[in-house]
Amino acid sequence: MPVTWMGNTYVIQHSNGQCIIALKSQMSEALPINELYVKGIPRNYGPEELVPIFSNAGVVHTIRLLMDFGQHNRGFAYVSYVDPRHIDRALATLHGMQISVTQRLEVSKSRNSRSLLLCNLQNHRTAAIISQTIANITRIREFRCKMIRLGETNDVTIIFKSHHDYIHAYTKLNRVRHIFGPTCCIKTY
Repeated sequence: MPVTWMGNTYVIQHSNGQCIIALKSQMSEALPINELYVKGIPRNYGPEELVPIFSNAGVVHTIRLLMDFGQHNRGFAYVSYVDPRHIDRALATLHGMQISVTQRLEVSKSRNSRSLLLCNLQNHRTAAIISQTIANITRIREFRCKMIRLGETNDVTIIFKSHHDYIHAYTKLNRVRHIFGPTCCIKTY
């Protein structure tokens, strides 16, 4: 059942141990890169309680509420905003907020990385060839690549849809990075 708050409708879906609460108008958009990690959420709180709380800082894009096998929240979530500038506002507004008699929210920037940097790639490869090679090696189809030309070599930023895809791709690509050139290296950030 959707949640409506301040004229925005949020759709709820359950996937891979998460209750994903996403702004309906942004459903087709990729998750923003910047997320907040929020802990201290009472276990009986659900979408109806969390959307208004997290909306204190701005329009919420997505809340990924982690669930246990009994379909109760595990007390933490990842939150992203439509406007990335609201991340700092959320840090200031929500951190330490008392939301129940015994619990306060703890809010920090997420270390849930989703970006890799392939450095020193041979210059004769196009962005399309690099994307296809990454897809073939990792078997991941949903990611974005941005190529930066640096004279004789290129750097490529790869942004994955999830932290899980990022970890999987890092492991696979690091084993075969030499196919992108003898000086290719992978950096995380």
